[in-house]
Amino acid sequence: MEILKQINNEFKNVEQIRGKLFKTRLVQLHPNMEGFDSPPTYAVYKSSGGSPLGVVGGTKHCAYRPMDLEVMLDSIVSSIVSFGDGISLDNLSFEQYSGGSKVAFKIELPTIELKRSPMVGDILKRWIEFRTGFDGKTTSSVTETFKRVWCSNGCSSLVKGQNLAFKNTTNNHIKIYNLTEHIAKSLKESERFAINLDRLADIDITREMKDSFISKVTGYNVKEYKELTTRKQNILDRINRDIGIEMSNTGSNLFSLVNGITRYTTHEVSRGDETKLFYSSADTMNKKALNFAFSNLN
Repeated sequence: MEILKQINNEFKNVEQIRGKLFKTRLVQLHPNMEGFDSPPTYAVYKSSGGSPLGVVGGTKHCAYRPMDLEVMLDSIVSSIVSFGDGISLDNLSFEQYSGGSKVAFKIELPTIELKRSPMVGDILKRWIEFRTGFDGKTTSSVTETFKRVWCSNGCSSLVKGQNLAFKNTTNNHIKIYNLTEHIAKSLKESERFAINLDRLADIDITREMKDSFISKVTGYNVKEYKELTTRKQNILDRINRDIGIEMSNTGSNLFSLVNGITRYTTHEVSRGDETKLFYSSADTMNKKALNFAFSNLN
């Protein structure tokens, strides 16, 4: 009976998500006027109307095709059911960003404790995100995102090779139909990511290593601080402050250094706005920090 109740709750959640989805339509802009040839350009709208989600086309043959969110949801659900392994559809959610121009289906994974962290009970929350967008720029993708609970620092996985990502075109949409393999890869990569993040706590750093790290991540030479513009100096000051906060809690190591960057991007750059955190320069800076830090692991 408990199993039947769980199944019923899971599919009730799926139907609630289905009720939040929206259809889209393409509306051609600037149709040809006599004597003026115009390449096919379209605005992408929600079927209910409102402001455009994006503008696409502009070439002779517009291959853009907006993702059907119901098809995407059905594929995600069937793939999760096929995969099994304790992932519950109860933990599936749907988020809209920038008025719906970017969306994500998110499935929460079991949390992982960072055992090497000097902080007792340092927990990492994990999600697999199935993203798409209607702005003509955002690809459809599968990626992993993370959040350290105690400080609310967020980041996404830097492992690009394992992630599915494709442009929203007519010939590409077939790639959304079976996501089971990508779910398995994402789960494996998120576990590996957490292990590597935890290992960073074992690597002590010097002042020189910290300055070199910050210079690589920001592109600003810390040694030439006085010659930098006020804006760049302010950025370095905030980053050093956030790294100092992390070091006061978890020591002078690479773990603190990386989390100083994710603290800065989460709380200073994006101010908790997930659109800015995962779709902008904040995500790029996080990935640079993680790449530089993980390159020190054997």
